[in-house]
Amino acid sequence: MATPAASRANPPRESWAGNSPLRGAARQRLIEAAGRCVVRDGLPATTLSSVASEAGVSRPTVYRYFEDVHALISATLLDAGRSLGGDLARHLRAWREPRRMAVEAMLYVLNEVPRSPLLSAMWSSTALDAEMLADFTRPGVLAMAREALDRLVKAASWSDEEADECVEWMLRVLLSLLVAPAPQRSEEQLRGLLERRLAPVLAPAPNRKGGRR
Repeated sequence: MATPAASRANPPRESWAGNSPLRGAARQRLIEAAGRCVVRDGLPATTLSSVASEAGVSRPTVYRYFEDVHALISATLLDAGRSLGGDLARHLRAWREPRRMAVEAMLYVLNEVPRSPLLSAMWSSTALDAEMLADFTRPGVLAMAREALDRLVKAASWSDEEADECVEWMLRVLLSLLVAPAPQRSEEQLRGLLERRLAPVLAPAPNRKGGRR
């Protein structure tokens, strides 16, 4: 028979069967548990079993909400990205000029990712493979990024097509700088690089069908 102390140290898993929270709330609980696992144990060691244990549920319960560990980790990254996107949108209120906003947006994310225990744990891991990186340019992520950059989109007077292309291009440049940061640059050096090589290509195409004329 388990002692009270042992019961506290090893609380029984809860299956949620017959007493499950709303689906959205259950997913969020698992995403938060996955985030804690990644921060504590690292991405390679985060499995459906470890997340189930962290959340206090059975492994089959996790499968009710996520097809596999890739789907769970992708959802966890998306959740962290949504939070970062909200912070970015507020940060961009300090500027009005589109080119400056684009550069400052990139610098903000590049500075904030290492400061986030969850995002830094993911980006520093060799387990962030090509399949997972591909998730960053899927429609849902692009839409989330466009929402975060709404002030920039409006300030630049981009058409919908231009906004989609420019946001995608910014994400692709951001990914390359996160995945392959060498050669190392100071913030001012990186700002200069982005001002010279990123900002100019984000200008609206003057003679493009559907673009600004």
